[in-house]
This record gives sequence, C-alpha cells and structure tokens, in this order.
Amino acid sequence: DPGGTGRAGAVRDLRRLAETERTPGAVRGRAARILLDEGRLTDDEAARLMGLALSPGAPPASAAAWLDGFVGGTGGGLLLVHDERLLTLLDRWLSGVPAEAFTDVLPLLRRTFGAYEPGARRTLGELAARGPGTARRTAAVPGFAAAPDTARAAGVLPLLDLVLGTEAAA
Repeated sequence: DPGGTGRAGAVRDLRRLAETERTPGAVRGRAARILLDEGRLTDDEAARLMGLALSPGAPPASAAAWLDGFVGGTGGGLLLVHDERLLTLLDRWLSGVPAEAFTDVLPLLRRTFGAYEPGARRTLGELAARGPGTARRTAAVPGFAAAPDTARAAGVLPLLDLVLGTEAAA
C-alpha cells in the first residue's frame, strides 16, 4: 500500500489518481467512479472532475478514455440506463457545455456512445428525451422495488455460501 495503510491509503491513492492530469484518462475516470460509488466523492466533486476531463481543451482521446473509464467502457450504456445518478451527472455536464464548444464535444460523445449496443443507445435517447430526473419517477420499473428489501436479499446468502464454498459470517 504505497499511499498509506489500509483503506485510508487506498482512498488517498485513488483520489490522487483521479485528480492528477498526467494519469491516463481511463485510469482517472475509473478512479473517480470508484470514489463516487464508495461515497468518497460527492456528486459535485465528480461533476468538477468530469468538467475538467471533458473540457474542450482536453485532448479528445484522453477525454474519451476518461469517460469510458468513468461509465464502464462498452458496458457503460447499460450502466447509464440503470444508474440515474451517473446519467444525471453526464446530463448536467453536457447541459453546461457552452454552445460554441458543443460541436467540439460531439466527436467525443459519438465515440463513446457509438460503442454501446443499439438497445442501450435507444433507451438512453428515450431517457434523454424525458429530461433529467424523470427516468425512474414517471413509472414503476417492473421487477424493481422503490427501496432494497434487505431481509429478502439476506435469504440468498446460504445459497451463495454453498456455491462459493464459504461460510457466512455470523
């Protein structure tokens, strides 16, 4: 653990990777995403890093790599479909791009979204057409509850222990 000991050192190392311009774009994007998922980066901090990485002055290949790292590469389309927070962050960034810089951003978006499967691109288009924050509030999503059912989820642990050959922690 070069940055320190334990989890605190790992968080410090990830933050350094996410914020260092010399770090390759994909690594910076993935580090920012891990920090966001772990609650070690606020939405506003993630939006700031996204704005820096995807600014018109950033090299297009580096910006595309950052975005791929942040949303998960070719599987990122499905991730954006199902993670409203990430889609909202991306929407906020895109809405903040000045009109004169928008055409400079289009190749980056085409490169990133062009790698997604057609169904994911179509669904993302539908979500974008509805507007931010409406993806999950307009209608119930079949098979998904409004909140996690932890008691029901705990029922699968004995089966996972059997499949993985582990014993559940008491």
